[in-house]
Amino acid sequence: MAKEIEIKTDDGFILKGFLDYPTVKKEKYPVIVFAHQFGTTHRIWSEFAKECRDRGYATLLIDLRGHGLSIYQNGKENKIVFPKNENFSLIDLIASFKKSAVKVNFKKIPDDISLWIDYLLDNEKIDPDNVYLIGASLGAISIIPVVLTQDIKALVSISPGSPAIMGEEKVKLALTSYENPILFIASNEDPIGSGKVVLKLLKESINGQVILLKGKGHGVILLDKVKSYIFTFLEENK
Repeated sequence: MAKEIEIKTDDGFILKGFLDYPTVKKEKYPVIVFAHQFGTTHRIWSEFAKECRDRGYATLLIDLRGHGLSIYQNGKENKIVFPKNENFSLIDLIASFKKSAVKVNFKKIPDDISLWIDYLLDNEKIDPDNVYLIGASLGAISIIPVVLTQDIKALVSISPGSPAIMGEEKVKLALTSYENPILFIASNEDPIGSGKVVLKLLKESINGQVILLKGKGHGVILLDKVKSYIFTFLEENK
């Protein structure tokens, strides 16, 4: 049973997360922090996170600000804008994303993730030398600047959004200063252009590698095709 935990950001968001440990008992555990894609919640990682725990990793699944249970800021509801029509277009989704980015301040997400790591290291049985980040889409670009403030063992960035979401210079500084491994994953016909984004990020990174898949898949939908590669990547970078 996952342990529900919460933190408070400096701008008043109450953020919710769900921490689970492997069944094998240890004094300290490597941990993977998962950051989900826009318009979803921590639940999109549930099945994959269980497989990670079976391999010995503790897992923290968080609801990003404005998503899921992380929708209260200074006592008032503040959540993302998302298309109400089930048959929404890509244009509708992009418009909602842009409104949401301002409304809940997506540029603060890397700081939020850094706060989560501080909480884990201060309060849980976590090995400080073995903290990993895995993100999809919005979460995939959000995890990159975290390396500027935290000691991260390795990153897995699946279908990352544009670096402009977090600030081009901030993302570039993170990539050009981070010496640990990064695995970028995207499809070559990704509808929001993540295929091109990962190639750009790869060029700027010191120790990056990329898996570019055929097709139009985006985010966690790619997991079934690449999870074996992700597990190998994590094992090689313990």
